[in-house]
Amino acid sequence: MKYQLTADYHTHTYRSDGHGTIEGNIQEAIKKGIKTLAITDHGPFHNKKSRCPFDYQLINKFELKKLQKKYPQIKLLSGIEANLISLRGDLDITKHQQQAFDIIVMGQHKTPHGLKFWDNISWRLRNFFPTNKWRREKVTKAYLKAMENNKITILAHLNRYIKANIKPIAEMAAKKNILIELNGKRVDLTQSEIDDCVKAGVKFVISSDAHYSERVGDPKAVWEFLETHNVPKDRIVNIMGEPIIN
Repeated sequence: MKYQLTADYHTHTYRSDGHGTIEGNIQEAIKKGIKTLAITDHGPFHNKKSRCPFDYQLINKFELKKLQKKYPQIKLLSGIEANLISLRGDLDITKHQQQAFDIIVMGQHKTPHGLKFWDNISWRLRNFFPTNKWRREKVTKAYLKAMENNKITILAHLNRYIKANIKPIAEMAAKKNILIELNGKRVDLTQSEIDDCVKAGVKFVISSDAHYSERVGDPKAVWEFLETHNVPKDRIVNIMGEPIIN
């Protein structure tokens, strides 16, 4: 069972850890009937082989501006997948840099680089240990601080790498109008956590998290998740119509 995506807000290119180009992503999105596409390469503190420094993010922005004239049938957004990098809720881009983007996807990843000495110990190194109750509460507070103090549009792949308490995160997301992502690679939320999001008033967004152009607009794992979990379809902001049966 599939739905038609109207937008894909989380895609990557070769400038971080993707394999396609911006134009390749655009062409694939148009082919699949997508009306809005964001390019969201990884932030400058992502792991060494996959990071996209801020200067290169600006090159993405410039390229998107040119390609928008070439492809007027689709709305193009300049974005970034920023990293959560400390217990203080810091991102790997400054508040000033955040103003350069149309959309900011924030994700927690296991191996950010370039951290301050103490953050390297209290954040990065602890990511390699099992998540106990104390750690879960600390991570949850970091999410809440990040949402309170930064211009975040979407929370990416919650609970994939390090676990957090979803209920307070969902309540803050609803308050700040931040979307919670159902990620096209894998959805790591339980039905109980989905229910907490719904009760809090959260809206969801489906993203492909495409690293190859041909995967743009194809969130396979989400279609499978929707078959086995109850997610109110009117809470998903970027699908339309009745499900398309394969």
